[in-house]
Amino acid sequence: MKFIYRSFFILTLLFTENLYAQVVINEYSCANLNGIQSAGDRDDWVEFYNPGSTAVNLTGYYFSDKANNPTKWQFPAGTSVPANGYLLVFCSGRDAVIAPGVHTNFRLNQTQPENLVFSDPSGTILENITLNPTQKDHSRGRTTDGATSWSLFITPTPGAANINAQPDYVARPVMSINAGFYSSAQNVSITCATPGAEIRYTTNGSEPTAASTLYTAPVNIATTTVLRAKAFLAGTPASFTESNTYFINVNHTVPVVSIFGDQIGTLLGGSQITPDAGIEYFGADKQFKTEAVGEANKHGNDSWAYGQRGIDFITRDQHGYSYALKHKFFNSKNRQTFQRIILKAGACDNYPFAPGNGAHIRDAYIHTLSDIGNLKLDERTSLFCVLYANGQYWGVYDLREKVDDKDYTSYYYDQDEKYNGSPEYIQFIKTWGGTWNEYGGAAASTDWNTLRTFIMSNDCSIPANWNYVDSLLNWQSLVDYFCINSYTVNKDWLNWNTGWWRGLNPLGDKKKWRYILWDLDATFGHYVNFTGIPNSSPTAGPCDPENLPNPGGQGHTDIISKLMENPIFKQYYISRYADLANTTFSCPHMLHVLDSMVAVIDPEMQAHITRWGGSYATWQSNVQLIRDFINQRCAAFSQAMIDCYNLTGPYNITVLVDPPNSGTVDINSVHIETFPWYGTYYGGIETLLKADAYGGWEFDYWEMASTPTPSDKDSSISTTFAANDVIIAHFKQPAGAAIPNAFSPNGDGINDVLYVLGENIIGLNFTIYNRWGEKIFNTTSQSVGWDGTYKGQKLNSGVYTYKLYAILSDGSEINQSGNITLMR
Repeated sequence: MKFIYRSFFILTLLFTENLYAQVVINEYSCANLNGIQSAGDRDDWVEFYNPGSTAVNLTGYYFSDKANNPTKWQFPAGTSVPANGYLLVFCSGRDAVIAPGVHTNFRLNQTQPENLVFSDPSGTILENITLNPTQKDHSRGRTTDGATSWSLFITPTPGAANINAQPDYVARPVMSINAGFYSSAQNVSITCATPGAEIRYTTNGSEPTAASTLYTAPVNIATTTVLRAKAFLAGTPASFTESNTYFINVNHTVPVVSIFGDQIGTLLGGSQITPDAGIEYFGADKQFKTEAVGEANKHGNDSWAYGQRGIDFITRDQHGYSYALKHKFFNSKNRQTFQRIILKAGACDNYPFAPGNGAHIRDAYIHTLSDIGNLKLDERTSLFCVLYANGQYWGVYDLREKVDDKDYTSYYYDQDEKYNGSPEYIQFIKTWGGTWNEYGGAAASTDWNTLRTFIMSNDCSIPANWNYVDSLLNWQSLVDYFCINSYTVNKDWLNWNTGWWRGLNPLGDKKKWRYILWDLDATFGHYVNFTGIPNSSPTAGPCDPENLPNPGGQGHTDIISKLMENPIFKQYYISRYADLANTTFSCPHMLHVLDSMVAVIDPEMQAHITRWGGSYATWQSNVQLIRDFINQRCAAFSQAMIDCYNLTGPYNITVLVDPPNSGTVDINSVHIETFPWYGTYYGGIETLLKADAYGGWEFDYWEMASTPTPSDKDSSISTTFAANDVIIAHFKQPAGAAIPNAFSPNGDGINDVLYVLGENIIGLNFTIYNRWGEKIFNTTSQSVGWDGTYKGQKLNSGVYTYKLYAILSDGSEINQSGNITLMR
């Protein structure tokens, strides 16, 4: 019996191993730009092949792009591979069954690279294939169905037999000199590692072909040139293309972008095409930073009529070069990978093409104000640069982050277009003349209109109704959107440049409807009044947009007006204008930001003007018009606030804390850490104040001329100003002795010295030790604190130990020890 059992076990094991071995990964393409479609998209696909004579059920099996997570996606129940047949798996992120195959919950990037990991129901890996990049619309697969060898396929065969296998590409050429800036002509040698291959090259930015110039000797580069080379060998697919931009005897003070391709000149000439393109990015230090290949398309609408045109660039992993531009472009953001960027040419504020007073800066400037001010909006973060197209200078641009894109929402907020089976995990609506759903399909408009109808049909002062609105709408974002557009007197928004969105991934952020900034060219008295605002001068009322007759038809002005029924919203909305006028929109701040941005492009504008026309003096005059408008706006704004909202004042308010460095104060939406702080506020509306103590302190009381509610002993109060006022938030040391658990001796005047805090201490001994038990500080006086040094040297950030002995006035003693974190 033992022999029979053992034989049965061996037969079962052989059968199981044979079953596992039957189905194999047979072909894949991560370069599917023009090939097979499923669910309307051309996603990456993987073909599974069953060489056996019976169908194989893959229910319970797994597929993944990560060897360390082999069970990332499970084949749906009932999924099978027919005898001598194929199963197509689309790596789309949809997690669904959609003919002609099934869809995973992940996507692929062939240039990272990632893996194809096929596992059995226990999670045991059966196949683990590292993706090998191909050129666009090519695939890799077994030389013939089920074979052990792998080949390249110029014509993929998803769902059909692998035929016409090719050897791998000819080796990519190598240039002897790196892309970059040179003071004189350069001779560039080009080599190829594939024996017998010939190299063909171009110097006009076009893709080399078999008919391009044959390389026989080093190429002399005497002027700024994009040198592109490709290697060819009969019977072997041509190589990837090597592209280097050489800048000869040119100097720039800003980053430089080189874009090139067969039809880039045609695109920039005004043709609305989407050509393949390569791009290289060089920092202001003239060093090469990153490159990619993808496609370029038109950016801009009215501005497309100008000679200097904008470009949207999309990196395409399908080309096999890179899945993104990998560089930290923006100082205010940590993001370092960008599939999409915008190269904006000033748009309708372009100089010299824009009508009237174009300054080549308005849109980037206002987005930057919002970014610096941490407004509750999504901005197109900007970086000034110059552009070269196929080696030709094209002028001053601003490189922009693209907000209305799933890569943006995914990176910052974990809200992707497709997530765990839902193709609608972003709802993104845009109005430009008409309204459409960028993401989310018809459900996006349906959900927005349902919320809008609820707001307009219900009393928003009722707490239950307000709480419902608050659960779905980031109304503070709506307020900021109106504040920034009305303060800068935008004449082209709501019906032409409005975008709002929300994420539906419950594990992500930004699940309430919020607003983006779009084009703000028609601001500060410039361009055409497309929205029909009643006053486009610096005296325009902040309430003017509220009375517009629903521009764009999507209810934004109606919602603002209806939400004013709620006292929480009304107080925040009116006070937010005052808060911003005291901070982000204050004249000193606005002019400082404007001047700092102008200083960046100023050294580049003469070359820009030489290329496109106009005069440097006129450009400077146009920039001065913005400064003048800002000054006039600041001077008129207080009276405009009073007239709009029936306020009194304005009143000069000073905020202090006592003693210094004991805490912070919030006034409405403004967080104050540096004192004294000065602002302008109004009567006729409540102002909210909140005091927060630093470690080792506690709030004591308010001191002010106006009356605080509920009382001067509450750390959170409201008050209504009737005159100028000085507000002091008093803090006190808690009874007994206390040691803050952290301090930051970085010279900012806050938390720079560590003291023993507390009242009624008549004697103490306070000692600090390093990690080796060495005594590095000791004091017997509360007035002497530790500044984070030892023997005159600054100590590194880290955790230090303390011991404290104190005698209180009532005769009690304190003996304690603990840790202190030093942060620099």
